[in-house]
Amino acid sequence: MPGFGTYSEITDPFEKPDANLRYKIIFDVAQAARTPGAVHQGLERVARMVNLLSHYGVALQPGDIVVTLHGPAARTTLTEKAFAARFDGEANPNAELIRQLTVAGVSVRLCGQSMVAMGVTREELNPDVRVDVSAITTIGTLQMRGYSLIQD
Repeated sequence: MPGFGTYSEITDPFEKPDANLRYKIIFDVAQAARTPGAVHQGLERVARMVNLLSHYGVALQPGDIVVTLHGPAARTTLTEKAFAARFDGEANPNAELIRQLTVAGVSVRLCGQSMVAMGVTREELNPDVRVDVSAITTIGTLQMRGYSLIQD
């Protein structure tokens, strides 16, 4: 993912991604962005994982990586127009990364409960974002389907 998910090369690592495994991972992203106006650190972390797995020859299938956004992180899912309207004309720094994650096969999800709590309509959402009933039910369901959980 050009411009996102940078990482450092580690010489002779003890553990590295295994190209023979199927990685099924949920990223639980709920924290507010640490740096206003910058790409959300949780989404950046997802991009880093995709880039690292690719670097080590892991072939991801669409939906192998799921990011569920809720709480203060839910604002990252707004369209450029909706984001600017809600946050004093501020640009949404996450829109391009969400697009690239989706193109890479990552499933980007919004907690429906957070959407309702924020008073957001589906028309205000980035078209690359899917809405689930709740983050907690998505996380539980996917863990029962063999996904590992990484929390921010």
